[in-house]
Amino acid sequence: MSFTLRPYQQEAVAATLNHFRRSQQPAVIVLPTGAGKSLVIAELARVARGRVLVLAHVKELVAQNHGKYCALGLEADIFAAGLARKESQSKVVFGSVQSVARNLAQFDSAFSLLIVDECHRIGDDENSQYQQILTHLRLHNPQLRLLGLTATPYRLGKGWIYRFHYHGMVRGDERALSH
Repeated sequence: MSFTLRPYQQEAVAATLNHFRRSQQPAVIVLPTGAGKSLVIAELARVARGRVLVLAHVKELVAQNHGKYCALGLEADIFAAGLARKESQSKVVFGSVQSVARNLAQFDSAFSLLIVDECHRIGDDENSQYQQILTHLRLHNPQLRLLGLTATPYRLGKGWIYRFHYHGMVRGDERALSH
């Protein structure tokens, strides 16, 4: 089975690739619920150079994102205790935040891209599991690119999770996704 990206999904992929060609800064893709973030993740993981780790906070999203990627005829690992799989050797690995954070030694090889689904869940706490993973991956590759996807780019009590919008608007502060 294969999928054809819709124009807005193609635009999100193209904008992300253009951003990372010009900048080391983290990026956020905001798409509404049901807009096919899993397909965007699959396409970005497919075209990425180097290894890719895709994180989600629940096993259902790990399985969904993995399924869309595999539907492109590609193979990837899953690292999620809730799915009874702990594989981390493929070019692309789909993992649960909890399982990856508890097994950082399994992620000692360099990844070039970290994709975080539901990235609005990343907090400012430097000891959070997300931050532990990011810090660990950056030890092995300081040039690691960070991409978040969300349908809800605003956090109560924190504000916008991104600082710069390509349409010229500024949101939030520099700490949003840049730890």
